[in-house]
Amino acid sequence: MKESKLILLLKTFDDIELRGFDKFVRSPFFNQKEEVVNLYRVIRKAAPDFAPEKMAREKVMGKLYPGKAFNEKKYKYLSNLLLKIAERFITMRETESRPLIQEYHLLNACVKRDLEKNYNFIFRQTTKKHLASIHRDSDFYYKQYLLNNVAAEHFDKKKIRRNNEHIKKLIDSLDIYYFANKLKHTCHLLNNQQIVGGESGLKFVEEMIGFLEQGDYDDYPAVFIYYNLYRLLSEGGIDYFEKLKELLSGCRELFSISELKELYLIIINYCIRQFRTNRNPDYFLAELYRTYQLGIRSSILLEDGYLSPWTYKNVVKIGLRLGEPDDTEKFIIENNGKIKKEFQSDALYYNMAEIHYHRKSYGASLDNLNKVGMNDIYYSLDTKIMISKIYYETEEYDSLESLLSSFRNYIRRNKLIGGNVKDTYLNFAKCLARILNAKGTKKELRKMVEDMSPLAEQKWLLEQCG
Repeated sequence: MKESKLILLLKTFDDIELRGFDKFVRSPFFNQKEEVVNLYRVIRKAAPDFAPEKMAREKVMGKLYPGKAFNEKKYKYLSNLLLKIAERFITMRETESRPLIQEYHLLNACVKRDLEKNYNFIFRQTTKKHLASIHRDSDFYYKQYLLNNVAAEHFDKKKIRRNNEHIKKLIDSLDIYYFANKLKHTCHLLNNQQIVGGESGLKFVEEMIGFLEQGDYDDYPAVFIYYNLYRLLSEGGIDYFEKLKELLSGCRELFSISELKELYLIIINYCIRQFRTNRNPDYFLAELYRTYQLGIRSSILLEDGYLSPWTYKNVVKIGLRLGEPDDTEKFIIENNGKIKKEFQSDALYYNMAEIHYHRKSYGASLDNLNKVGMNDIYYSLDTKIMISKIYYETEEYDSLESLLSSFRNYIRRNKLIGGNVKDTYLNFAKCLARILNAKGTKKELRKMVEDMSPLAEQKWLLEQCG
């Protein structure tokens, strides 16, 4: 039962949903079989992890029917019924989380049942609430399309002999929704394509772009922002980047946090690519730093209300690369509390060690590194890298040789470290050992480092080659 669709679904339920589903499955409207209620009660006792040993089919059915032989057919029948009810439960939960969708279906029902008074009241209230929203993203125009669609159907049902003005409104809102979504998904595809390669194979994109350039869609941020993002991703250039920055600055409140996060992540990826390949890397590194800071300060880049320790670490590395240790130290202190509590301590000590290392305060850096816990593999690996660099730069060569030896053994023996990651750190240890023992000329050592891939701290290793 470990991998059954029912258990996989129930594992996603939080405490409130588990309790709510208990009432749901007991409702005669949704379920009239007491055996299904009893099955859920047995299964729920194993929540939240639903351990496989508790979920064995024979054990579950044994609790339902003590003393009776296991009946595979009956088990499948009852568990499938419970799955269908659980799927209906989450469908209703999703619908409840989008009120206008519920109201749209209610309005349609009013039209079909000729409930004119009910329809008029619900339509007025729903339209008022919809227009009061501050958002003007693509979802806003989808909802506007739904309202215009039901209004057009209502008008036709009354058989009034005049033009149905709602159809024009329906088409206009559908156009905005289509253009915004076509551009949005095209931008996501272009972004992914530049990361993993491949061809887009999209149709009618250039035709749509040409059409938008002939019309006036500047008043629709849902279209205009993605139009400029498309131009940036397809053509590049600082002018498009600056224009997009300006648009986002003025329109942030018009988009949901989730959509803003997607936009920010595309811009971050674009900055990273441009930093690596552009003729103006300093500009894009500074913009990457600014975008991260802005996204964190506005909570756009937080995940479930928390700052990822890896995003935190990335910002620190970028800030130090820009030569801003004081500003970066301020960032570390001000934002540490945004990280989940269990990661705060390690994140603080490791990143403060980075600050002290940058300032060449090696003793203070080592003091902080010694406070970093070794429970997280990546903190452990990066801590050993930084200690290796400190030993090399302070000419503690005996300590370094001992560390590199234990570091290699740790990497090889740890089964939790993936192959590519393992090679990245093993290659660092290999290169530093060669440099330490001067095995080769400077030219040979540099070529070894340049050709080694994957490799951690390549820039630093090249500097040590002379």
